[in-house]
Amino acid sequence: MVFVPTIFWTALVFAANTGPFFNVQDTPLAFLSNFGPNLSFFTVVFYLIYYAILDPIAASLATPILLYASYSATNFLASNPNANMIALAIHITSWIFQFLGHGLAEKRSPKLMDNLVQALVSAPYFVFFEILFFLGYRPTLYKEVSEEIKKDVAAFRATRATGPNYQTIE
Repeated sequence: MVFVPTIFWTALVFAANTGPFFNVQDTPLAFLSNFGPNLSFFTVVFYLIYYAILDPIAASLATPILLYASYSATNFLASNPNANMIALAIHITSWIFQFLGHGLAEKRSPKLMDNLVQALVSAPYFVFFEILFFLGYRPTLYKEVSEEIKKDVAAFRATRATGPNYQTIE
């Protein structure tokens, strides 16, 4: 749970390199100047829209966190001449630990290997939901998700024990 937000934040640092897409000074959108508005900001906006479609309440709770992530990534890049190198080192280290965690603790590859988009877009939300579930948010949904995860893990272990079920071509 530690490395998904770290990977996300470092990706926002990289996205902030685009610089502002347009000038918002002296406009009603001047408040966005702290966000660029750059690719980091628009990535967060995209994520928040997607998350709002999935669960508007959870997305509302995630909004200040994700906006702060974009703001801090943009400001980190602007204030640190080595920001990209630092972010790259953290990013690579986080991915290594993410794969090690899945391999050693869960004995399986991350969802990244199954579905890249799902892993990159849903993983931060899943981590946020884990925290919300821990705090008691939507216990019925938590129970349903837990049951699906148990089924997924059981299916994975069954496939691993018997090997993949490939069809033969004749």
